[in-house]
Amino acid sequence: MSSVWETLSKIDVSKHTEEKNGLTYLSWAWAWGKVKDHYPEAKFIKHIWTTETYLDNPDRPDRGLPYTRDWDGWAYVMVTVRIGDEEQTELMPVLDYKNKAIQNPDSFQVNTALQRCLAKCCAMHGLGHYIYAGEDLPQGVEKTVSVEDAEGNKKDVQGLQTLAEVFTTWIPECADIKALRGFWAANKEAIEILENGDKQLYEKVYGMFIEKSNNLKKKDAKPKGEAA
Repeated sequence: MSSVWETLSKIDVSKHTEEKNGLTYLSWAWAWGKVKDHYPEAKFIKHIWTTETYLDNPDRPDRGLPYTRDWDGWAYVMVTVRIGDEEQTELMPVLDYKNKAIQNPDSFQVNTALQRCLAKCCAMHGLGHYIYAGEDLPQGVEKTVSVEDAEGNKKDVQGLQTLAEVFTTWIPECADIKALRGFWAANKEAIEILENGDKQLYEKVYGMFIEKSNNLKKKDAKPKGEAA
């Protein structure tokens, strides 16, 4: 049986994120829904500050509120996500719309921070963890890319091996040097992905491209009427 981390860390969350001021955020509603799909018993806790965790001052105005403040007045929220016997707790600063920490947050800012903290707790369990590592896709998931043949027909391909097989099938179908070069140019992104992902597969495809190019050049160089 797979662990919580093994299950959640393999899920591609890329279609459920948004960029704000240089930071990537995972949709908390989608993230929690996905966690519950896999683990219906999962629970989360938004901590209420009923005692002075950071300062021994019973008169502080944030007693009984869903956030606390440090010595300098900066506000923080805390959320815990429990899945079975595993528990992750995260502390997160309350930010404004510019992603800057604030001291006197309003209720909307606190609520936003709590939801982001919930999403981060889900990430600590594995869901979307790779976002915080600055990666594009989770480990074990290969990117889907679109490739186009010499006639402009497109096909979505997933996996480097499959991508290489598509190239080695389509390159021989290019009827002339113009079609071959157009095919190569149209698939520049896919070719770069193959080159960066698997040098050996790329060299195989590139070698076939060069061979096909040389054969077509020789064919074009023959005098008209000469047998092939």
